[in-house]
Amino acid sequence: MLLEFVRWLQGYVYFKIIGKSPERFINIVTKNRLTIWNTVKKDSTLYASMYVRDYKDIREFAKKSRVRLKIVSRHGLPFFIKKYKNRVGVLVGVFVFIIVVYIMSCFVWTIDVTGLETISYSHLLSTLKENGLYVGAYKKNASFITISRDTMLDIEDIGWMSINVIGSHASVEIKEKAKSPKVENTSVPANVKASTDGLILSINTYQGEAFFEEGSAVVKDQLLVSGVVEDKLGGVKLVRANAQVIAQTTHKQTFEVSKIINTTGFKEEKTRKRLNILWLDVPFSFAFADEKASAMRFQNDSLYLFDTFLPVSVSTQRLYEKQYKEKALNDKKAQEILLTWARLYECFNLSDAQVKSRNYEFFESDGKYTLECTFLCVEDIAYKSEIDAKNITIDRVLQSEKENTQ
Repeated sequence: MLLEFVRWLQGYVYFKIIGKSPERFINIVTKNRLTIWNTVKKDSTLYASMYVRDYKDIREFAKKSRVRLKIVSRHGLPFFIKKYKNRVGVLVGVFVFIIVVYIMSCFVWTIDVTGLETISYSHLLSTLKENGLYVGAYKKNASFITISRDTMLDIEDIGWMSINVIGSHASVEIKEKAKSPKVENTSVPANVKASTDGLILSINTYQGEAFFEEGSAVVKDQLLVSGVVEDKLGGVKLVRANAQVIAQTTHKQTFEVSKIINTTGFKEEKTRKRLNILWLDVPFSFAFADEKASAMRFQNDSLYLFDTFLPVSVSTQRLYEKQYKEKALNDKKAQEILLTWARLYECFNLSDAQVKSRNYEFFESDGKYTLECTFLCVEDIAYKSEIDAKNITIDRVLQSEKENTQ
Protein backbone atom coordinates (compact mmCIF):
# COMPACT_ATOMS: atom_id res chain seq x y z
CA MET A 1 0.00 0.00 0.00
CA LEU A 2 2.78 2.41 0.90
CA LEU A 3 4.75 1.48 -2.26
CA GLU A 4 1.71 2.20 -4.42
CA PHE A 5 1.30 5.59 -2.76
CA VAL A 6 4.99 6.44 -3.40
CA ARG A 7 4.63 5.45 -7.07
CA TRP A 8 1.50 7.61 -7.32
CA LEU A 9 3.35 10.60 -5.86
CA GLN A 10 6.25 10.26 -8.34
CA GLY A 11 4.03 9.45 -11.32
CA TYR A 12 4.27 6.44 -13.64
CA VAL A 13 3.13 5.28 -17.07
CA TYR A 14 1.61 2.01 -18.19
CA PHE A 15 2.88 1.19 -21.68
CA LYS A 16 3.13 -1.64 -24.19
CA ILE A 17 6.19 -2.98 -25.96
CA ILE A 18 5.64 -3.84 -29.59
CA GLY A 19 8.27 -5.87 -31.48
CA LYS A 20 9.82 -9.27 -32.03
CA SER A 21 12.10 -9.28 -28.94
CA PRO A 22 10.49 -7.36 -26.03
CA GLU A 23 12.37 -9.65 -23.59
CA ARG A 24 15.66 -8.16 -24.77
CA PHE A 25 14.33 -4.70 -24.03
CA ILE A 26 13.40 -5.77 -20.50
CA ASN A 27 16.89 -7.20 -19.94
CA ILE A 28 18.57 -3.98 -21.09
CA VAL A 29 16.35 -1.88 -18.82
CA THR A 30 17.00 -3.98 -15.72
CA LYS A 31 20.73 -4.12 -16.51
CA ASN A 32 20.78 -0.32 -16.41
CA ARG A 33 19.09 -0.41 -12.97
CA LEU A 34 15.85 1.17 -14.03
CA THR A 35 12.70 0.22 -12.10
CA ILE A 36 10.09 -1.63 -14.12
CA TRP A 37 7.17 -3.61 -12.75
CA ASN A 38 3.80 -5.09 -13.56
CA THR A 39 5.10 -6.86 -16.69
CA VAL A 40 2.27 -8.81 -18.31
CA LYS A 41 2.18 -10.51 -21.69
CA LYS A 42 -1.11 -10.39 -23.57
CA ASP A 43 -1.24 -12.21 -26.87
CA SER A 44 2.07 -11.21 -28.56
CA THR A 45 2.38 -7.84 -26.79
CA LEU A 46 4.22 -7.18 -23.52
CA TYR A 47 2.87 -4.57 -21.08
CA ALA A 48 4.77 -2.93 -18.21
CA SER A 49 4.81 0.06 -15.84
CA MET A 50 7.67 2.50 -15.20
CA TYR A 51 8.32 5.80 -13.43
CA VAL A 52 7.75 8.74 -15.74
CA ARG A 53 11.26 10.07 -15.12
CA ASP A 54 12.78 6.76 -16.27
CA TYR A 55 10.47 6.39 -19.24
CA LYS A 56 12.01 9.48 -20.82
CA ASP A 57 15.45 7.77 -20.92
CA ILE A 58 14.56 4.43 -22.53
CA ARG A 59 14.06 5.48 -26.14
CA GLU A 60 17.67 4.51 -26.93
CA PHE A 61 17.12 1.08 -25.36
CA ALA A 62 14.03 0.60 -27.51
CA LYS A 63 16.04 1.29 -30.68
CA LYS A 64 18.71 -1.23 -29.67
CA SER A 65 16.04 -3.85 -29.04
CA ARG A 66 14.16 -2.95 -32.23
CA VAL A 67 10.86 -2.47 -30.43
CA ARG A 68 8.33 0.35 -30.31
CA LEU A 69 6.85 1.79 -27.13
CA LYS A 70 3.33 3.14 -26.78
CA ILE A 71 1.85 4.65 -23.63
CA VAL A 72 -1.47 3.10 -22.62
CA SER A 73 -2.25 5.23 -19.54
CA ARG A 74 -0.68 7.77 -17.22
CA HIS A 75 -1.02 7.76 -13.41
CA GLY A 76 0.12 9.82 -10.46
CA LEU A 77 0.29 13.28 -8.95
CA PRO A 78 2.33 14.97 -11.74
CA PHE A 79 -0.32 14.12 -14.34
CA PHE A 80 -3.10 15.16 -11.94
CA ILE A 81 -1.46 18.57 -11.46
CA LYS A 82 -0.90 18.95 -15.19
CA LYS A 83 -4.52 18.10 -15.89
CA TYR A 84 -5.87 20.66 -13.44
CA LYS A 85 -3.14 23.30 -13.67
CA ASN A 86 -5.60 25.76 -15.14
CA ARG A 87 -8.09 25.02 -12.36
CA VAL A 88 -6.42 26.65 -9.39
CA GLY A 89 -9.41 26.07 -7.12
CA VAL A 90 -9.16 22.29 -7.48
CA LEU A 91 -5.44 22.26 -6.68
CA VAL A 92 -5.92 24.58 -3.71
CA GLY A 93 -8.77 22.39 -2.48
CA VAL A 94 -6.63 19.25 -2.71
CA PHE A 95 -3.76 20.99 -0.94
CA VAL A 96 -6.06 22.27 1.82
CA PHE A 97 -7.60 18.81 2.18
CA ILE A 98 -4.17 17.20 2.66
CA ILE A 99 -3.22 19.83 5.24
CA VAL A 100 -6.50 19.40 7.12
CA VAL A 101 -6.17 15.61 7.17
CA TYR A 102 -2.61 15.89 8.45
CA ILE A 103 -3.59 18.38 11.17
CA MET A 104 -6.57 16.30 12.30
CA SER A 105 -4.41 13.17 12.44
CA CYS A 106 -2.45 14.86 15.22
CA PHE A 107 -5.48 14.74 17.52
CA VAL A 108 -7.45 12.02 19.30
CA TRP A 109 -10.73 11.34 17.47
CA THR A 110 -12.27 8.52 19.46
CA ILE A 111 -11.77 6.87 22.87
CA ASP A 112 -12.66 3.25 23.58
CA VAL A 113 -12.73 1.84 27.13
CA THR A 114 -12.66 -1.87 28.05
CA GLY A 115 -12.55 -3.67 31.39
CA LEU A 116 -15.07 -1.62 33.36
CA GLU A 117 -17.19 -3.53 35.87
CA THR A 118 -18.11 -1.32 38.81
CA ILE A 119 -16.47 1.99 37.87
CA SER A 120 -18.75 4.54 36.20
CA TYR A 121 -17.98 5.06 32.49
CA SER A 122 -18.82 8.77 32.64
CA HIS A 123 -16.71 9.24 35.79
CA LEU A 124 -13.73 7.59 34.09
CA LEU A 125 -14.07 9.76 30.96
CA SER A 126 -14.29 12.96 33.05
CA THR A 127 -11.20 11.91 35.03
CA LEU A 128 -9.28 11.14 31.83
CA LYS A 129 -10.27 14.55 30.46
CA GLU A 130 -8.98 16.29 33.61
CA ASN A 131 -5.68 14.47 33.18
CA GLY A 132 -5.30 15.29 29.46
CA LEU A 133 -7.02 12.54 27.41
CA TYR A 134 -10.21 13.53 25.61
CA VAL A 135 -11.63 13.78 22.11
CA GLY A 136 -9.60 16.56 20.51
CA ALA A 137 -6.47 16.11 22.67
CA TYR A 138 -3.18 16.89 20.88
CA LYS A 139 -1.28 13.60 20.77
CA LYS A 140 2.26 14.99 20.60
CA ASN A 141 1.87 16.96 23.84
CA ALA A 142 0.15 14.14 25.74
CA SER A 143 2.13 11.80 27.99
CA PHE A 144 -0.09 8.74 28.13
CA ILE A 145 2.03 7.10 30.83
CA THR A 146 1.50 10.15 33.04
CA ILE A 147 -2.22 10.21 32.23
CA SER A 148 -2.52 6.55 33.24
CA ARG A 149 -0.66 7.14 36.49
CA ASP A 150 -2.70 10.22 37.46
CA THR A 151 -5.99 8.50 36.60
CA MET A 152 -5.09 5.50 38.77
CA LEU A 153 -4.31 7.87 41.64
CA ASP A 154 -7.64 9.66 41.22
CA ILE A 155 -9.71 6.45 40.95
CA GLU A 156 -8.53 4.03 43.63
CA ASP A 157 -10.56 1.09 42.28
CA ILE A 158 -8.29 0.84 39.19
CA GLY A 159 -5.60 -1.79 39.71
CA TRP A 160 -3.99 -1.63 36.26
CA MET A 161 -4.43 0.69 33.30
CA SER A 162 -2.96 1.05 29.81
CA ILE A 163 -3.56 3.64 27.08
CA ASN A 164 -2.69 2.65 23.50
CA VAL A 165 -3.05 5.17 20.68
CA ILE A 166 -3.26 3.84 17.11
CA GLY A 167 -3.71 6.59 14.56
CA SER A 168 -6.35 8.87 16.02
CA HIS A 169 -8.01 6.19 18.15
CA ALA A 170 -7.20 5.86 21.85
CA SER A 171 -7.86 2.47 23.45
CA VAL A 172 -8.04 2.46 27.26
CA GLU A 173 -7.68 -0.93 28.93
CA ILE A 174 -8.52 -1.22 32.63
CA LYS A 175 -8.39 -3.92 35.23
CA GLU A 176 -10.19 -3.14 38.46
CA LYS A 177 -8.82 -4.04 41.87
CA ALA A 178 -10.15 -7.19 43.46
CA LYS A 179 -12.33 -6.37 46.43
CA SER A 180 -10.65 -7.54 49.62
CA PRO A 181 -13.03 -9.63 51.73
CA LYS A 182 -14.10 -8.26 55.06
CA VAL A 183 -12.16 -10.17 57.69
CA GLU A 184 -13.78 -10.57 61.06
CA ASN A 185 -11.59 -9.82 64.08
CA THR A 186 -11.87 -13.08 65.99
CA SER A 187 -9.68 -11.85 68.86
CA VAL A 188 -12.41 -9.59 70.26
CA PRO A 189 -14.85 -11.47 72.58
CA ALA A 190 -18.53 -11.18 71.73
CA ASN A 191 -22.02 -12.45 72.57
CA VAL A 192 -24.64 -13.57 70.05
CA LYS A 193 -27.95 -11.70 70.37
CA ALA A 194 -31.27 -11.66 68.55
CA SER A 195 -31.69 -9.10 65.78
CA THR A 196 -35.51 -9.24 66.06
CA ASP A 197 -38.34 -10.98 67.89
CA GLY A 198 -38.94 -14.57 66.88
CA LEU A 199 -39.57 -18.22 67.60
CA ILE A 200 -36.41 -20.33 67.41
CA LEU A 201 -36.70 -23.21 64.94
CA SER A 202 -33.10 -24.41 65.16
CA ILE A 203 -29.90 -23.28 66.83
CA ASN A 204 -26.39 -24.40 65.91
CA THR A 205 -23.76 -23.21 68.39
CA TYR A 206 -20.18 -23.17 67.07
CA GLN A 207 -18.60 -21.40 70.02
CA GLY A 208 -19.98 -20.10 73.29
CA GLU A 209 -22.76 -21.23 75.63
CA ALA A 210 -26.33 -21.29 74.31
CA PHE A 211 -29.12 -20.10 76.61
CA PHE A 212 -32.10 -21.22 74.50
CA GLU A 213 -33.33 -24.32 72.70
CA GLU A 214 -35.61 -24.99 69.75
CA GLY A 215 -39.15 -23.76 70.35
CA SER A 216 -38.09 -20.87 72.59
CA ALA A 217 -39.48 -17.38 71.98
CA VAL A 218 -37.01 -14.52 72.12
CA VAL A 219 -37.21 -10.75 71.79
CA LYS A 220 -34.99 -8.28 70.02
CA ASP A 221 -31.46 -7.81 71.51
CA GLN A 222 -31.93 -10.77 73.89
CA LEU A 223 -28.79 -12.79 74.62
CA LEU A 224 -28.84 -16.10 72.73
CA VAL A 225 -25.28 -17.44 73.03
CA SER A 226 -22.91 -16.17 75.69
CA GLY A 227 -19.27 -15.35 75.08
CA VAL A 228 -18.49 -16.13 78.73
CA VAL A 229 -17.69 -19.84 79.08
CA GLU A 230 -16.20 -22.09 81.72
CA ASP A 231 -12.85 -23.70 80.89
CA LYS A 232 -11.64 -27.19 81.81
CA LEU A 233 -10.14 -25.97 85.08
CA GLY A 234 -13.40 -24.44 86.28
CA GLY A 235 -12.39 -20.89 85.48
CA VAL A 236 -14.27 -18.38 83.35
CA LYS A 237 -12.96 -16.95 80.08
CA LEU A 238 -14.18 -14.64 77.32
CA VAL A 239 -14.55 -16.01 73.76
CA ARG A 240 -16.09 -14.77 70.54
CA ALA A 241 -19.41 -16.60 70.47
CA ASN A 242 -20.61 -17.83 67.08
CA ALA A 243 -23.91 -19.49 66.18
CA GLN A 244 -26.62 -19.83 63.57
CA VAL A 245 -30.08 -19.21 64.97
CA ILE A 246 -32.93 -19.90 62.55
CA ALA A 247 -36.19 -18.42 63.77
CA GLN A 248 -39.70 -17.71 62.60
CA THR A 249 -40.20 -13.96 62.57
CA THR A 250 -42.98 -11.50 61.80
CA HIS A 251 -42.39 -8.15 60.11
CA LYS A 252 -45.10 -5.50 59.96
CA GLN A 253 -45.05 -2.39 57.80
CA THR A 254 -47.66 0.25 57.00
CA PHE A 255 -47.81 2.27 53.78
CA GLU A 256 -50.02 5.31 53.16
CA VAL A 257 -50.92 7.41 50.14
CA SER A 258 -53.16 10.47 49.94
CA LYS A 259 -56.31 10.41 47.84
CA ILE A 260 -55.10 13.54 46.03
CA ILE A 261 -51.53 13.34 44.76
CA ASN A 262 -49.34 15.82 42.91
CA THR A 263 -48.05 14.58 39.55
CA THR A 264 -45.34 16.08 37.39
CA GLY A 265 -45.67 16.24 33.63
CA PHE A 266 -43.32 17.62 30.99
CA LYS A 267 -43.98 19.71 27.91
CA GLU A 268 -41.23 20.25 25.34
CA GLU A 269 -40.33 23.92 25.39
CA LYS A 270 -37.04 24.54 23.58
CA THR A 271 -34.51 22.66 21.47
CA ARG A 272 -30.84 23.51 21.18
CA LYS A 273 -28.43 21.99 18.68
CA ARG A 274 -24.65 22.20 18.58
CA LEU A 275 -22.02 20.98 16.12
CA ASN A 276 -19.02 19.32 17.75
CA ILE A 277 -15.77 18.93 15.78
CA LEU A 278 -12.94 17.71 17.99
CA TRP A 279 -12.58 20.47 20.60
CA LEU A 280 -14.82 22.92 18.74
CA ASP A 281 -18.37 23.37 19.99
CA VAL A 282 -20.42 25.50 17.58
CA PRO A 283 -24.10 26.30 18.32
CA PHE A 284 -26.31 26.52 15.25
CA SER A 285 -29.63 26.97 17.02
CA PHE A 286 -30.37 29.09 20.05
CA ALA A 287 -33.04 28.75 22.69
CA PHE A 288 -33.38 30.17 26.16
CA ALA A 289 -35.34 28.77 29.07
CA ASP A 290 -35.37 28.71 32.83
CA GLU A 291 -33.32 25.54 33.32
CA LYS A 292 -33.97 25.49 37.07
CA ALA A 293 -37.64 24.91 36.37
CA SER A 294 -37.13 22.55 33.46
CA ALA A 295 -36.07 19.00 32.74
CA MET A 296 -33.39 18.34 30.16
CA ARG A 297 -32.73 15.52 27.70
CA PHE A 298 -29.41 15.22 25.91
CA GLN A 299 -28.71 13.25 22.70
CA ASN A 300 -25.46 12.99 20.76
CA ASP A 301 -25.33 11.69 17.16
CA SER A 302 -21.84 10.95 15.83
CA LEU A 303 -20.76 10.68 12.20
CA TYR A 304 -19.93 7.07 11.31
CA LEU A 305 -17.95 6.22 8.16
CA PHE A 306 -16.32 2.93 7.08
CA ASP A 307 -16.70 1.30 10.51
CA THR A 308 -15.08 4.32 12.15
CA PHE A 309 -16.53 7.06 14.31
CA LEU A 310 -15.39 10.45 13.08
CA PRO A 311 -14.81 13.36 15.51
CA VAL A 312 -17.90 15.10 14.18
CA SER A 313 -21.21 14.96 16.02
CA VAL A 314 -24.42 16.88 16.51
CA SER A 315 -25.65 17.23 20.07
CA THR A 316 -29.33 17.96 20.68
CA GLN A 317 -30.48 19.38 23.99
CA ARG A 318 -34.22 19.39 24.64
CA LEU A 319 -35.67 21.42 27.48
CA TYR A 320 -39.01 20.44 28.96
CA GLU A 321 -41.20 22.65 31.08
CA LYS A 322 -42.43 21.02 34.27
CA GLN A 323 -46.18 20.97 34.74
CA TYR A 324 -47.64 20.16 38.14
CA LYS A 325 -51.11 18.67 38.35
CA GLU A 326 -53.29 17.24 41.08
CA LYS A 327 -54.72 13.82 40.46
CA ALA A 328 -57.40 11.95 42.40
CA LEU A 329 -56.73 8.27 43.04
CA ASN A 330 -59.38 5.57 42.93
CA ASP A 331 -59.25 2.39 44.96
CA LYS A 332 -57.70 0.30 42.20
CA LYS A 333 -54.90 2.77 41.44
CA ALA A 334 -54.16 3.30 45.13
CA GLN A 335 -53.88 -0.46 45.67
CA GLU A 336 -51.43 -0.75 42.76
CA ILE A 337 -49.21 2.00 44.21
CA LEU A 338 -49.26 0.60 47.75
CA LEU A 339 -48.62 -2.97 46.61
CA THR A 340 -45.64 -1.73 44.59
CA TRP A 341 -44.22 -0.10 47.71
CA ALA A 342 -44.81 -3.32 49.66
CA ARG A 343 -42.94 -5.39 47.06
CA LEU A 344 -40.03 -2.94 47.09
CA TYR A 345 -39.92 -3.15 50.89
CA GLU A 346 -39.81 -6.93 50.71
CA CYS A 347 -37.13 -6.87 48.02
CA PHE A 348 -34.75 -4.53 49.85
CA ASN A 349 -35.54 -4.96 53.57
CA LEU A 350 -36.28 -8.69 53.66
CA SER A 351 -33.73 -9.86 51.11
CA ASP A 352 -31.92 -12.06 53.66
CA ALA A 353 -35.11 -13.71 54.89
CA GLN A 354 -37.29 -16.42 53.37
CA VAL A 355 -40.82 -15.03 53.21
CA LYS A 356 -43.32 -17.80 53.95
CA SER A 357 -46.54 -15.82 53.74
CA ARG A 358 -47.85 -12.31 53.19
CA ASN A 359 -50.99 -10.70 54.52
CA TYR A 360 -52.26 -7.36 53.16
CA GLU A 361 -55.04 -5.28 54.68
CA PHE A 362 -56.24 -2.35 52.59
CA PHE A 363 -58.58 0.31 53.92
CA GLU A 364 -59.57 3.94 53.37
CA SER A 365 -59.74 6.63 56.06
CA ASP A 366 -59.21 10.38 56.64
CA GLY A 367 -58.57 11.26 53.00
CA LYS A 368 -55.92 8.61 52.46
CA TYR A 369 -55.48 4.96 51.58
CA THR A 370 -53.58 2.64 53.93
CA LEU A 371 -52.01 -0.78 53.39
CA GLU A 372 -50.93 -2.79 56.44
CA CYS A 373 -48.53 -5.61 55.55
CA THR A 374 -47.58 -8.61 57.64
CA PHE A 375 -44.73 -10.85 56.46
CA LEU A 376 -44.17 -14.26 58.07
CA CYS A 377 -40.49 -15.15 57.54
CA VAL A 378 -37.78 -17.65 58.37
CA GLU A 379 -34.34 -16.13 58.88
CA ASP A 380 -31.10 -16.18 60.82
CA ILE A 381 -31.60 -13.70 63.67
CA ALA A 382 -28.13 -14.07 65.22
CA TYR A 383 -25.80 -11.08 65.36
CA LYS A 384 -22.60 -10.49 67.33
CA SER A 385 -22.36 -7.91 70.11
CA GLU A 386 -18.73 -7.33 71.08
CA ILE A 387 -17.71 -7.33 74.74
CA ASP A 388 -15.45 -4.52 75.91
CA ALA A 389 -13.05 -6.67 77.91
CA LYS A 390 -11.02 -3.65 79.10
CA ASN A 391 -13.86 -1.88 80.90
CA ILE A 392 -15.89 -4.78 82.22
CA THR A 393 -15.25 -7.51 84.76
CA ILE A 394 -16.35 -11.15 84.58
CA ASP A 395 -18.81 -10.61 87.43
CA ARG A 396 -20.52 -7.77 85.55
CA VAL A 397 -20.70 -9.91 82.41
CA LEU A 398 -22.32 -12.77 84.32
CA GLN A 399 -24.78 -10.38 85.96
CA SER A 400 -25.67 -8.88 82.53
CA GLU A 401 -26.24 -12.35 81.11
CA LYS A 402 -28.64 -13.26 83.90
CA GLU A 403 -30.62 -10.09 83.28
CA ASN A 404 -30.85 -10.77 79.56
CA THR A 405 -32.14 -14.33 79.99
CA GLN A 406 -34.84 -13.48 82.50
